[in-house]
Amino acid sequence: MIDIVTLYTELSSLSSAEQQLQLSKLKNIDSAIADELERMLQVDDIPLSSSELISQQVTSPAHTPWQSFIAQEVMGFRIKRLLSDTGGMGLVFHAEQTISNSDQTENEIHKAAVKILRRDKLNSHQQTAMFFSEASSLMALDHPNICSIYGVSEVLDHACIVMDYIDGESLDLWLANSKCNQKQKIDVFMQLLEAVCYLHYRDIYHGDLKPQNIIINNQGNLVLIDLGLAKKFKTTAKADNRETIKAFSKNWSAPEQIAGEHCEAMSDVYSLGAILFYLLTSDQLEQRDLHKISDKELHAVLSKALSVKPENRYQDALQFRRVLQQYQTGFPIDEYSMTPVYQLKKLIFRKPFTCLACFLTLYSIISSVLLFANL
Repeated sequence: MIDIVTLYTELSSLSSAEQQLQLSKLKNIDSAIADELERMLQVDDIPLSSSELISQQVTSPAHTPWQSFIAQEVMGFRIKRLLSDTGGMGLVFHAEQTISNSDQTENEIHKAAVKILRRDKLNSHQQTAMFFSEASSLMALDHPNICSIYGVSEVLDHACIVMDYIDGESLDLWLANSKCNQKQKIDVFMQLLEAVCYLHYRDIYHGDLKPQNIIINNQGNLVLIDLGLAKKFKTTAKADNRETIKAFSKNWSAPEQIAGEHCEAMSDVYSLGAILFYLLTSDQLEQRDLHKISDKELHAVLSKALSVKPENRYQDALQFRRVLQQYQTGFPIDEYSMTPVYQLKKLIFRKPFTCLACFLTLYSIISSVLLFANL
């Protein structure tokens, strides 16, 4: 069976001439698939970028009442109930798939979350093509801290994304209901960094990091659930303003994203800094008072992550993670200080017995030298 998503991913990275060459070969095998792929690839000729189309949907109401989606079937899952209607991108439903054994005596229920995208100015074909473009690379992601995407489909002429259903509570609810110390909060944040590092390593920018898009599941593990704005950030030139993401979350998005400017991994770093500040202070105000962070090293780290200018931040989540790992293991934080006294203090704190042994050895040597010198 020909996988149209895989073929689309491969073809979209080729030049127009190479695309036509591959399509002509495919027509000899399956002309219907070739024609559909050709129509999907033509989405690049739409004047608006996918990000701008998403932005239009954010401000446009859905024409179909959410009740109409109940009992609809998509990718073998039957939609059961509405989970959330607060997202600007769309509605999220709980769906189930019942699998029975051969004699119908035992049933096993599989759960999924179905995100149905709002639409206004897009026709059905444009939606399908756009979300194949955005979701094809995301469907290949495989990380324990990132929600799995099963596929992209349509229901009642609305494009939708079918993804893994995560039992748990959002990060803001988890923070309100749990009594965690600073170390435990940083440990949870490190799981988020692992997920975003995985994306940044693959040149994928998330674009919508916020507590509501982060779930702590019933096993206590963090899962990033919403990849609706995620996109490749090294595939286009900075000058192409059509590729900027126009949607944003006021208290969590970087200044350049709010301004509609070009965004890359540094923009995610700003959102990560905002989330870490929120975890440490429970304060999600847009204007953050870093003086609330009493730990001077963490204060320095957050100051860098939340810099207004992207070039002054950590360049990606991998750099951010490296610094926090140094903090967790007692290594010096260059953002705080690079003085020899501070470096020595951190070394003593990290390896007290080794330092004590070295000090005693040095003291013994100096004492012996002075003793022989006086003879």
